[in-house]
Amino acid sequence: MNLLEKVTNHKVFTFFDRITGLIRIDTIKFYPRLILSILLNPVILSFLLCRVSPLIRYEKRETTMKRKYVFVGVLLTSLLLSYGIANAFLTKQIRISNYWTWIDDNTSQGEVAGAYRGFMYHKGHYPGWPSTAIDWAGWYMGCVNWTDENGEVWPIMLTGAPGVELDEQSITMPIPDEDGYYIRKYMRYQPPKIVVDGYQVQDPFPLEGDAVDVNHTIIPGTADLMVTSQVNTNLGVSVQQKVLAWSVENHDDYIIWDWTFTNTGNIDTDDEIELPDQTLDGLYFMRESRLERWDSFNWYSSRGEYESDTLRTMFAYPSRRSDSGTTDDTGDAIATGNSNITNPPGFLWNPHTVGAAICHVDKSADDPTDDFDQPDMTGVENSDLLWTRNVPTNLDPAGDWSRIYRVMSEGWEWNGNVPRLTQDNAPPGETVRPGYRSVRMEEAAVPGTKFITDLDWVTYGATFYWAVGPYTLKPGESFRVVWADGFGVMNPLLIWKIGTDWENGVCEPPEGMSFDQAAGVGLVDNMPIPYKNNPDLYNHNYNDWAKDCRVFTGIDSFIQNMNNAQWAVRNNYNVPIPPPPPSIEVSSQPNKIMISWGSESESAPDFAGYRLYRSEGLRYEGYIPMTGTPTREHGEWRLVKDFPGSAVHSYDDTGVTRGTAYFYYVTAYDDGASNPPDVKDSGAVLESGKYLNMTTRAAYLTREAGSSLKDIVIVPNPYNIAARELQFPGEPDKIMFYELPLECTIRIFTESGDLVKTIEHYGSGDEAWGATTMDHMTSDTGQIVVSGIYIANIQTPDGDSINRKIVIVR
Repeated sequence: MNLLEKVTNHKVFTFFDRITGLIRIDTIKFYPRLILSILLNPVILSFLLCRVSPLIRYEKRETTMKRKYVFVGVLLTSLLLSYGIANAFLTKQIRISNYWTWIDDNTSQGEVAGAYRGFMYHKGHYPGWPSTAIDWAGWYMGCVNWTDENGEVWPIMLTGAPGVELDEQSITMPIPDEDGYYIRKYMRYQPPKIVVDGYQVQDPFPLEGDAVDVNHTIIPGTADLMVTSQVNTNLGVSVQQKVLAWSVENHDDYIIWDWTFTNTGNIDTDDEIELPDQTLDGLYFMRESRLERWDSFNWYSSRGEYESDTLRTMFAYPSRRSDSGTTDDTGDAIATGNSNITNPPGFLWNPHTVGAAICHVDKSADDPTDDFDQPDMTGVENSDLLWTRNVPTNLDPAGDWSRIYRVMSEGWEWNGNVPRLTQDNAPPGETVRPGYRSVRMEEAAVPGTKFITDLDWVTYGATFYWAVGPYTLKPGESFRVVWADGFGVMNPLLIWKIGTDWENGVCEPPEGMSFDQAAGVGLVDNMPIPYKNNPDLYNHNYNDWAKDCRVFTGIDSFIQNMNNAQWAVRNNYNVPIPPPPPSIEVSSQPNKIMISWGSESESAPDFAGYRLYRSEGLRYEGYIPMTGTPTREHGEWRLVKDFPGSAVHSYDDTGVTRGTAYFYYVTAYDDGASNPPDVKDSGAVLESGKYLNMTTRAAYLTREAGSSLKDIVIVPNPYNIAARELQFPGEPDKIMFYELPLECTIRIFTESGDLVKTIEHYGSGDEAWGATTMDHMTSDTGQIVVSGIYIANIQTPDGDSINRKIVIVR
């Protein structure tokens, strides 16, 4: 990988791509993106200096400790990002399903490695606050009576990549594989090419470390994608990380993490084994996750504590905010405390349940069968306990290390806030599994305890913890832990309907639920404990109660998705899969949009046909955060046509409207006859995932160039920001010029004669004021124009010209 590739492959730049809507990068946007990101943002500039210096000096990470001494002169310019000098954060993206994220080579999901992960489809896969499933997550590992290479015995030894800090210089150190790669991404099939009007818009592939698993011998089971990396730790345990994802229905709402822990005795990055004879005793591995954003105030719950449970999971679901007044903001709590981003009308912003499920834990180094009594510790505590969030080197070995190890091995009761779950306080008829498990957080919501901040140990939010162990690990021995991250939510179009119905006071609950109007409480419903115990949270109001019942279907969806993940693990990742998706090319033409696709899918022996889908205006059906006035606009994917068999590979879409943006994807489906059983049934027809070849650049119906300047039309004109019905779907700031000549220059002036915008036109008879949604109705300096009268001068190369008046009301 050359220097430029390393810099631009960094997740900071892919993050800015996603922020600006460039979900997939083509080479034309590549270099301007890099230059603008550097020049216009001094923080990114200092960040880049931190990153470039070690990349220039050390192409391979053979002497990582020396990085922090390279280009010391840039240190003063990068204090805000000082961890950048020590940590390279090489990443790979997973963007094939309803749930997206990125993976770090150092195994971190903490704040310093980039918080806010788990981008969900009902929020347009928006990559940052306030729309992600995970604020931050991390891990610790500890043992007792550990002897270092100098012979000193440590009563407790701690390592890890916790929720906030990271040290990949001396604690969790990425190690290259036999080919020299620190992180790799494998795809089951060659990703399809996606072309719109000559622009390739698919994710770049392969980047360094990427490969297609041609013979299906590297990726376990049938996963579409796998990311791998490895770290050595200063404990002498090496961690092999595998992350798997699918795009097929029933398995596209979660991502699986499969980690193997091996006592290698290697405590640094070289090949020398410093601790060849050390046996690790009392070894625990602990995960911590702060779900959703910091101010969501979610309630946490769990499954797996009782013998009757068939799933081990911890999750967070929406709560009422204590500052919401009399408004039932359950599932809709974005606006409070943030004046820059507001709820779109008719949409519930926070209706989902998010969390993780533990799918497999080895019983011991000698017994790889799943121990369902693990994790040995589960619990929820305040997310602002700093001693549970920082790297061990920034903690006190005598105090903090002991406290963290005590949490791993004894749970949270000793800290004084969260009681231990025992047979004495368990629900009648339930048998508590062995171990140190806390009482579920939601069960603290006794009558009168309505909000999580009513609990005196909560500051802003909570974090869930789970730990497996204790293990005794001799030199060379290993154990394996597998878990899944995911979410559950209503379909985005249903979210719009429920949100709109609630606004209008006509919301209805799911079928089978009933409400006692006189008492103001639900008779039959799915309300979780805090709502059951405090029915005035929904104001004794049928409309609020019905909306909340809809929101809490996300809990059932989450549980089902985690069951699906557990099923996949127990079946060795052999999930039934459809044919691979075809490449797709979309061409904007006069009087039609032409869609064509390849024949790659027909390599599957059970291939049965193709389906073409289209969305108008926007490609996402949900909503993403937007500044300014929120709208009700969203896309809606609809089937255009089914093409059984392999005879057809193109379609002319003539049912389109001039000036409107259109997006497409083509799926391949099988006959279902040879599909093995899935979580629900066998023999179901399977269809390839829509995100595998969805177009992210819009196509437009065009017209032939006009023959006379007098025929030029500007639409809409006048433009009124309040007249949404007259604007283009998904592009509310767009103004179009129709019937233009083949070639001309459009200059837009203010009424006083100041030049605002220059547009060079060539080709069809159509041209927008601004090439992209972000450029619509902007000046040459990128500013949205204000209300007023503007003059458009259209001039051809031979000197003919005409003026047109544009009226804008914003």
